[in-house]
Amino acid sequence: MRSPIQPASLRQFILLSFFLALIPLTVLLWQSYRSLSNISKYAVAEAQASVASVKLAENMQNVVVDIERSVRQFSILRTEALSQLAQSHMQNYLQMLARVCEDLDAPLLCQEQQQDTQLLQQQFEQSSNDELSPLLLQIRQQQLQLTEQIWQRLEQRLQNQQNFVVDAQSQLAWQTVALVVLTLILVLWASGRIASPIKQLDTMIRAIGQASHHFPQEKVHGPIELTELGEQLRWLAQRLQQLEALRLILLRHASHELKTPLSSIREGCALLSEQLVGPLNPQQMEVVSLLNGSADRLSQLTEQLLDYNRLLQQAKPEFAWHDSQQLFESCFADHALSLQQRQQYVKLDCQLPRIYTDAMLFRRIMDNLINNAQAYGGQGSPVWVILRQHESFMLLDVANNGTPIPPELRAKLFEPFTRGKTPRFDAVQGSGLGLSIVSDCARLLGGMAEIVDVNYADVCIRIRLPIAEEAS
Repeated sequence: MRSPIQPASLRQFILLSFFLALIPLTVLLWQSYRSLSNISKYAVAEAQASVASVKLAENMQNVVVDIERSVRQFSILRTEALSQLAQSHMQNYLQMLARVCEDLDAPLLCQEQQQDTQLLQQQFEQSSNDELSPLLLQIRQQQLQLTEQIWQRLEQRLQNQQNFVVDAQSQLAWQTVALVVLTLILVLWASGRIASPIKQLDTMIRAIGQASHHFPQEKVHGPIELTELGEQLRWLAQRLQQLEALRLILLRHASHELKTPLSSIREGCALLSEQLVGPLNPQQMEVVSLLNGSADRLSQLTEQLLDYNRLLQQAKPEFAWHDSQQLFESCFADHALSLQQRQQYVKLDCQLPRIYTDAMLFRRIMDNLINNAQAYGGQGSPVWVILRQHESFMLLDVANNGTPIPPELRAKLFEPFTRGKTPRFDAVQGSGLGLSIVSDCARLLGGMAEIVDVNYADVCIRIRLPIAEEAS
């Protein structure tokens, strides 16, 4: 039974991830708006308070001047109107002084100024100008000190405002960093939720393409489309494994079943060619010759199929140290007759006396490369065989003169049952397995096969194999 909670589709998951990533960004925008709004309100309030404090300081300064003028005028004229005017100015000044002293941190100065103003208010009607001059001077000097205190208070409030802005900026910066990190974490989580099943699917596809026997068994977890695709790939892998097993069985049985009748056909053709069963006329000899050629070609194709089948079934090479000169001489001796028929000869340059390899796989590589060079090489031209070391690799080059291979066809020639457009110079029609066997053998040995350009031959097939240091 399927789980009641179904995985989300890919579209739903992408939309959900998008909205999750938008949440921190939305919070960041809201926090930014809130911080800017608070800074704006604070700045407006401080500006209004500063303007009010400056106006109040100027008014107090002017009132002090008015008090001094009205008091001196009263001392001379002694009128009731001047007395009331002076009393009004001093009362107004005391009110403004009380408002100012609420914000100032100078209680002693405010108390002295208040006491002096009240003293002046009580004595100015009975005293003369000379007697009031020290008191008026003291009130004026204290007012200057109060004005200085007001300006200092304004500077302090401006500094507090700057500190408030800096703190708000710092807080907004940390919030921005935290929310951006949270957004990145959500994005990475969402991308990981999508990338992980895609990586599993990639591993499955590579395992299918490489015909790997170790197909991943983990179930794909993620959006429903990717989960279903993983199950389809698993079914495809199982189907391909079944088809591969059937192909190998068919190839093995067909190849073995062909050998017995082929041997009988070749023996019969040999008896007819030697005329042991009776003389043959020229037309019959021509037919027997054609039968011999076809039987030889079919026998060679069967051997290649058997060789390819054995190569597919070989799971692990058996490495050992071998004398490279002996490996080459054994191979050249088996191909000496076919090379002599086309007047070809081998030019060997062996720079590695001993190599660490699988002798059977190495011999298969050499057999197919020599056969390829003999079949496609020019009449009477040499076949170059060079074994050398390049950095941490062993390079085996087998080259011949003939028709160059176009670059766009070089990679395809290493695929099974793929033949080039260049005609063979021998009587056998190729099966397209020779270079495929070479490539598979090189892969089993941990290397690779490629077609490269050299300045001494028209065609060069290079085998790149890892080299091992011989233990002392």
